[in-house]
Amino acid sequence: MKKILLASTALVLSAGLAHAQAVTITGSGRMGITGMDAGGGWNWSQEHRLDLNFNVSVEADHGLTFGAWTRARMEGGWQGVGLVSGNARGVGGFSTSRVWVEANGLRLTFGNIDGAIIRAGVAMGYAGGCGVGYIGGHLCGDSVGLLAVSQAQNSRAFTGAGALQNPALTGRHRTSLEYNWGSSRVTLSHDRDLNTTELGARTTFNAFTVAVGLIDNGTSDWTLSGRYNGGSWSVGAIVADVLNNSNWALNGTVALGGGSLYAYVGETFNNDAYGISYGYGLGGGATLTAGWETVGNVDTASIGVAFNF
Repeated sequence: MKKILLASTALVLSAGLAHAQAVTITGSGRMGITGMDAGGGWNWSQEHRLDLNFNVSVEADHGLTFGAWTRARMEGGWQGVGLVSGNARGVGGFSTSRVWVEANGLRLTFGNIDGAIIRAGVAMGYAGGCGVGYIGGHLCGDSVGLLAVSQAQNSRAFTGAGALQNPALTGRHRTSLEYNWGSSRVTLSHDRDLNTTELGARTTFNAFTVAVGLIDNGTSDWTLSGRYNGGSWSVGAIVADVLNNSNWALNGTVALGGGSLYAYVGETFNNDAYGISYGYGLGGGATLTAGWETVGNVDTASIGVAFNF
C-alpha cells in the first residue's frame, strides 16, 4: 500500500510539474520623478510601479496551441502626467484576462488585448509613439491622437459599480483575429462595448517597415506610417486622420554616448507637439531615462529608471 501511495504521489507531482512548465512570469518595474506645467506652474511628484505578467501556454493535439494572460499591477504616487493626468495612485490588483488559440500563425483571442491599430497598424512605438521618458510617453503627442480612438489593453484592476457601468475600461468583450507570416502581420479586432472595429497591417522588408490602420467607429479614422532602421539610428513618419483632425509626426532615434537619444516633432489636434528623451543602459535590463514633452500649452518632464525581467 505504501508503494502504491508513493507511486501515486510521484505521478501527481510529475503531472503538476509538467503543467507548471507552461506557466511563465515576466514583468517590469519603474520609479522616478514626473512633472507637468499646464499654465499654472510646475507640479512635481514621485511615482513607482511593478507589473507581473502571468503567461500560460499549452500545446494541444492537431497543431493547436492554447494560451492565457493576466497582469498584476501595483503602483503608488501621483503620476501627474499623461493620459491619466491628475489620478492619485496607490492601488494594486489583477487585470481582466485574455485567452487565445493558435495554429499555423493564425491566432484567435478573446478578452483583454490591444486592438489591431496598436498590434499591427503602426510601424513603430506604442500606437505610433509614446517614446518620451521612462514612463513610456508623457503626453504621447508622437502617437498623433491614436490613443484617443484605438482599442487598448487595460492593465489595471476594475471592480465595483464603475467597472459594471463602463465595461469598456476592462477590455472584457474584445475579439482579435491575427495572422503572422515572416516579418508581416495582419490583425482584425472588434470591441463590443466600444462598438469599434479595427484593421491593421504591417510588414518589414530590408530596413523598411510600413504599416496601415483603419478604424470603424463612426468617423472612419485611419493611419499610415513608415520607419527606416539604419542600425545605430532610425527615422520614422506617421500621419493619421483622427476625429476629423489631420495629425502627423516625424521621429528619430540615434545611439549617442553609450545610450539612445529619441526626438519627435509633429501636430496633434491642431496643437504643436514635440519631445526629446535620452536613455542610458545600466545593465541587467535597467535604463535611466530623462525626457521632456510639449503638446499645445502643456509641458511635461520626467527622470527615472525602468527595468524588465
